Amino acid sequence: MHGLEEYDGSFIRFILITYTFSWLLWLPSLLSSFNLIQFQPWFNLLMILGSFGPFIAGFCLAYIDRGKKGVRVLWTKGWHCEKKIYILISLTLIPLLCVFSLLLASIFSGVNLSEYQIQYPYGLIFAEVLGMFFFGGPFQEEFGWRGYALNNLQSKLNAFESSLILGGTWSIWHYPLFFIPGTTYTYQSFFSFTSTILALSIIFTWLHNSTNGSVLVAMLFHSSVNTTYILYIRRISAIGGVYFIILLDIVMITILIVFGQEKLKWTKKNEKLSMKISS
Repeated sequence: MHGLEEYDGSFIRFILITYTFSWLLWLPSLLSSFNLIQFQPWFNLLMILGSFGPFIAGFCLAYIDRGKKGVRVLWTKGWHCEKKIYILISLTLIPLLCVFSLLLASIFSGVNLSEYQIQYPYGLIFAEVLGMFFFGGPFQEEFGWRGYALNNLQSKLNAFESSLILGGTWSIWHYPLFFIPGTTYTYQSFFSFTSTILALSIIFTWLHNSTNGSVLVAMLFHSSVNTTYILYIRRISAIGGVYFIILLDIVMITILIVFGQEKLKWTKKNEKLSMKISS
């Protein structure tokens, strides 16, 4: 056990509900992308509703496992975080990595930084983050991925193993979207996407475990990742993208070393180790 709010539900049931709900609602758009059926405007509504698969699965299984109390506990974790420093980390980590990757690309590869300046006012960027929070994936997904599934996995496996399994599951869930025109995944490599998702999944787990399972922090981090991708990452040069992945992996590896793959959170063992290093 990892000291988090635990559920007894099956991770397999979570996958089945999530994938079935989402993929069935995405199926019309997928079929139309292969010209098997004619596209209809209401397919877009099904695409949005389909993104609620993890949300539906998480709350359904929380209710099955623990009744109304399970639903209440899960919902509460979406709007609360005692350790406010992690809210700041969740919002700034990915944008900072993106800025550093552009600086490295400028210094070592001659990339012109002026090409990547954002012309949006800060108010519009805030609106972008807020819109992304509710409609771009975080709200629809994180009550399921981190709120329910991660706790379930960590009741049986260590934090690192749980992160990899959840990251792989999370990546595969997106797979149909790579074939549907108009999504942000159409021009991405699924292999590159998955490798990034696995690294992010470890960081998500660290944030989750360090905040006693705050879904709010997970949603804010997810919003930051998606917004940064739309505004910056998909626009930067290939070499800038390489630097970003390298920096992301460095952060991920550092977290694993400092916090340990067993729990991915600060413990007395970490404290003793830091004292030995400092002495």
